[in-house]
Amino acid sequence: MSDFPEYAQVNRQHWNRHADWWVNPGRRSWDSDQRRWGIWGIANDELAALYERLREHPFFLQCPFIRDVRVHDGVPYTVETRLPGNPMSEVCRSLDDDDRRRILRNYMDTLCELRAVEVDDVEFGGLISSTAWLTARTWEVFLRRQLAAPLDRVGTRLSAEITDLERTVTRLESLLNGPMGWDRKSLVHGDAFPHNVLVGDQGEVTAILDFGKDTLIGDPRLDIAIAVELTELAGFTAEDTAYLHELPPGDPVEVNAIRVYTAILLATRHHHYTRLVEKCMDSLHATIGTF
Repeated sequence: MSDFPEYAQVNRQHWNRHADWWVNPGRRSWDSDQRRWGIWGIANDELAALYERLREHPFFLQCPFIRDVRVHDGVPYTVETRLPGNPMSEVCRSLDDDDRRRILRNYMDTLCELRAVEVDDVEFGGLISSTAWLTARTWEVFLRRQLAAPLDRVGTRLSAEITDLERTVTRLESLLNGPMGWDRKSLVHGDAFPHNVLVGDQGEVTAILDFGKDTLIGDPRLDIAIAVELTELAGFTAEDTAYLHELPPGDPVEVNAIRVYTAILLATRHHHYTRLVEKCMDSLHATIGTF
């Protein structure tokens, strides 16, 4: 095991703790004749097909091409083409404030440009059928259903800390066919925080990695809101988060509503991740009442 990558060991430990999230015992099996289930419970053929689909579009960034999916000591991993650049979170550690914020601007501009990639032949919601995302005929219906599902499971936990959660959810629902509405089937990465972003020598974004279990078809403003919530977890400062929050275009009511929706979604979807939940709670306390 000494030659086994540390990140793979961590992934395996996470799999062992939470296998029932990704594999339905009795129906999907590593040793059966059914489809092979790989990274994060995504069927290997679906993961490869996703990247093939991305390659068909006039993509302005480089994205991975999966050459093979293999298993080492029971842990699946992908063999992918090497992409140019270095992880944004690592590059920014040694930069001064001005250079770091130049990269943050490039990062935000890149997320805004994802809306140019449209996939019209599927429903709104999860692009891969073997993930936990719902799908719907409209983005509004997807947002309503996706909000209701986790609140049914862990809403009481949020209510204990957010005293006006019910009123906030009612307010969000009233905006879903207005400022939060979206009718184009745009690509949404769903997890484009700095660990999944590569930058070049000039601070330009060269690639986004790990399209997959969180990838959606819908409103790319969700990617922007997720970036605001997750960047601090990748080693950036609270000041960097505040700076990112000021960058997205749009009416403040619209931006804050989407940020609150995203914080609720992340806190409930990843309720096992204490640090992320705490970050989302901070955002909710700071943003509720501003839209």
